[in-house]
Amino acid sequence: MKNNVTQIETPHLILRIFQPRDAELLKSRLDDNLEIMMPWIPWAKNEPETVEEKRDRIRSWVGDFYSNREYSYGVFEKATGDFVGSSNLFGRRGKGTTEIGYWIDHLKAGKGYATEVSYALTKLSFEQMNIEKVLLYIDTRNKASQRIPEKLNFTHEYTYRELPKDELGERLKFQVWVMFVEEFKKVDKFEAVEFKLN
Repeated sequence: MKNNVTQIETPHLILRIFQPRDAELLKSRLDDNLEIMMPWIPWAKNEPETVEEKRDRIRSWVGDFYSNREYSYGVFEKATGDFVGSSNLFGRRGKGTTEIGYWIDHLKAGKGYATEVSYALTKLSFEQMNIEKVLLYIDTRNKASQRIPEKLNFTHEYTYRELPKDELGERLKFQVWVMFVEEFKKVDKFEAVEFKLN
């Protein structure tokens, strides 16, 4: 898995590598979203962090990016520069495969930004990284997130149970959504996506 795209422009968004200078903004927006994120995102339980801890974390993300371990992008509105959220490409599911992760600030929810981010990272995987298979893992309780792979013509391949339990004591269940490179041409969305190399 190799990626040298440091910035992605879509019709409404800019995805770029986080920089240490983003630490205060990222902390502020994470702190404001923690209650909403807790049920869906396991690492949210490690928050809140101090600004300096957040700055160190961003530095580790930059190191991961240039070491081709994992790719983290901050997401910003193109028109306003406002913070929208965070997105990731993981290579933890095997050779020739990427997994998309994201979270969207509650102040920017409902605008289709998660779909636009997921499309951009799917396009990046297939057209710039030589990836053959892109995955999204969606908690079955998260109905809003389930609509995103549906809109992008991903296929729901299966649902599985995990060790952690929900508030009712039931095992958490996750849907696995998949798209192969040959299926991407069927997705007619956001064609105006530009990649900027480092």
